[in-house]
Amino acid sequence: MPVRQSRKDREAETNARLLILALLAIVVAVILFWVSQHDSWFATIRPVQATLEQVAGLVLATGLLGAGWEIVGKRRFSAEVLEKAKLSADVTQAGISRVTDQYLEDVEWAELFAGATRLDMVVAYGRTWRNNHAERLRQLVARSGGQLRVFLPNPDDAMTMQILAARFDMTPDLVAETVREAIREYSDFSRPDGQGVEVWVRSGEAVFSCYRFDSRMAVLTLYSHGRKRRTSVPTLVVGRGQLFRFVSEELAAIQEQSRRVYPPPPKEGEDSGTTASGN
Repeated sequence: MPVRQSRKDREAETNARLLILALLAIVVAVILFWVSQHDSWFATIRPVQATLEQVAGLVLATGLLGAGWEIVGKRRFSAEVLEKAKLSADVTQAGISRVTDQYLEDVEWAELFAGATRLDMVVAYGRTWRNNHAERLRQLVARSGGQLRVFLPNPDDAMTMQILAARFDMTPDLVAETVREAIREYSDFSRPDGQGVEVWVRSGEAVFSCYRFDSRMAVLTLYSHGRKRRTSVPTLVVGRGQLFRFVSEELAAIQEQSRRVYPPPPKEGEDSGTTASGN
């Protein structure tokens, strides 16, 4: 069985062959120069002598440049192309369509809301975002089959409020009040029959915010470790791909850890007018 050469061995063999070709080109060029200058027949016919000199120069330049390109330039170019191709394949596989650090302004929210009938989101409270897109949220819920599902931190869990208070440089009481405000305002987007909106609360720290529009696009926003509110944070807009599956799986896991507060779950023995929607 033949032994496979290592990459370094193959490169060394290729380099040796190219150097031999380059030396041959130099030898041929020197011979042509010498003949053009010292052969009496060529020396007497100036056009032929000039042509021979040009051929010698061309052979020398082609040999040296060709060897240099093969040994250095071509390999660097190939490495760059392969690196970019790999990055492009990774981005495509992940489903990333946009990267920004300004989630309030740079994300094409109008396009994401257009025609959407389902929005699942995980936020700490999202006051600014909620106010910016209040009308779009109403329109989404008003559409046939429109459904808004919001996951918020549990304002009744003291540990969760303490964690968020440290993150946002607020007091735990103020965080709890802000989250309760979010519960009320998101609930107010429901249709006149009280349907179209579900609000859930979860104890424990969330490590990102996300917004999933139908089964086509999602926005994933990372949190900062700085103890202050920031709008400049890494944000990914993703379509179908690895990151979209990650968001969907996380939403399913978060729902399992959450309890619904709107519409209020029916009391024991009462008939449930609504059922919690799945993914």
